[in-house]
Amino acid sequence: MSRSSCAVLIARVLLALATLALIAAWVAQFSNGTLLGLSQAHLFADAQTLALLALLALLALPALGVFANAYWHRREAAAGVESRES
Repeated sequence: MSRSSCAVLIARVLLALATLALIAAWVAQFSNGTLLGLSQAHLFADAQTLALLALLALLALPALGVFANAYWHRREAAAGVESRES
């Protein structure tokens, strides 16, 4: 599985969890403001956080993967130059 498809999978899972948290917050609104011991405000905050993490997974994880890949190849190239000099 490539890094980009892994990031998309992570983002989809996080968005699904954000949707569930948002639905739970709406249900909590009709049941005395709590659901499973969590307040409506807490569930809304969870939904927002999970949605932001999903965006981060889509935007930042592939970029971080590119930087890690460049760093790794730079190290390999430097090691290759050192071994040729010996």
